[in-house]
Amino acid sequence: MTRLWKKAFAVMAIGGALVVPALVSAKEPIPPAKQAYLRYCSACHGESGKGDGVVSHLMNPRPADLTQLAKKNNGEFPFMRVIRIIDGRETLRAHGDPDMPVWGEIFAAEVPGAMNKEARIRGKVLLITEYLASIQQK
Repeated sequence: MTRLWKKAFAVMAIGGALVVPALVSAKEPIPPAKQAYLRYCSACHGESGKGDGVVSHLMNPRPADLTQLAKKNNGEFPFMRVIRIIDGRETLRAHGDPDMPVWGEIFAAEVPGAMNKEARIRGKVLLITEYLASIQQK
């Protein structure tokens, strides 16, 4: 009986060794920039960035189509302006009045007392901005 169990275990181990890599590679990991966008922006702007998020129908005005930012800026993605909008240094009417908390403040609250708080906030803002630059329609 022991010999049979050893053979069964060996077959399962070899089978698992062949199946697990196939399962892992079947689904590509989501890049950090897209993860940040999906976590913080997709509820309003949608997974594709077109302004069709799950809560977009509740908003007035509707969320912007973030895939059109470069097109609306003479073909050039407004990288620094997008950073300022996300972190709250520049406000948009769609994001409410200037007293409304914006992402820079929300990110700051997520890392209370951290010595590298500013770097972590900038990192999240840059990740989202880089992702937005990558989804621009030509």
